[in-house]
Amino acid sequence: MFVQYFDSIPNTNSLLMELSKKSAKSWTAVWTAEQTEGRGYTGNRWLSEPGKNIALSLLIINELSYRELVYFNQWIANVVAGVLEQYTDEVFVKWPNDIIILNKKVCGILIETRKFGDKLFIISGIGLNVNQHNFERFPKAGSLSLKTGQTYDLNRIVSDILTALEENYSLIEHKEWQKIRDHYVAHLFQRNELSAFKCEDEIFNAFIKGVSEEGELIVEMENGAVRHFAHKAVELLY
Repeated sequence: MFVQYFDSIPNTNSLLMELSKKSAKSWTAVWTAEQTEGRGYTGNRWLSEPGKNIALSLLIINELSYRELVYFNQWIANVVAGVLEQYTDEVFVKWPNDIIILNKKVCGILIETRKFGDKLFIISGIGLNVNQHNFERFPKAGSLSLKTGQTYDLNRIVSDILTALEENYSLIEHKEWQKIRDHYVAHLFQRNELSAFKCEDEIFNAFIKGVSEEGELIVEMENGAVRHFAHKAVELLY
């Protein structure tokens, strides 16, 4: 594991993507407490108060197929949630790639890839709110410190996350997809609870039941019908 810290950087994923095209090895990580151009899926901005939170990106090079990235995403979410459970309770994974503590989003995960020959370069970006308390513009956001009332050492949490990823990587190496998915489903936010969803202009209530092999969200409607939704096709209202 090679880990590099920056006082400030525009975007950890972008930097690591460029490094991956040069000489960066698998298990290279970069992180900062001040990311000035953070982003999430579909270009959403990840705004963070300088010095309070963690922007961490990790490069892993393997031979997974693009289809198997569904399980890689679930594995990353499982591991990060497990680390946070060492600090507090009420930690859940919100489909497909957020971590929720006490109904507040504290972590977003963004996975980006590139292919070179038979090698897949996977860059996992982890944006974690740790010590920030002011989220006036983002009512659904929270932090680890807000939940516990404590202040945390960012270096320690980064170390905990990277160590846990290394220790649990055998699940990816041995392609234990069912075990990964079962753990992910067991920790899904609002699983088996009647929840409100928005799909295009339709708002409806349904129960989250799990995820498919393709990573689609499986919900059971109030009338008993089962529907599957791809990422970004439906929004959980909470």
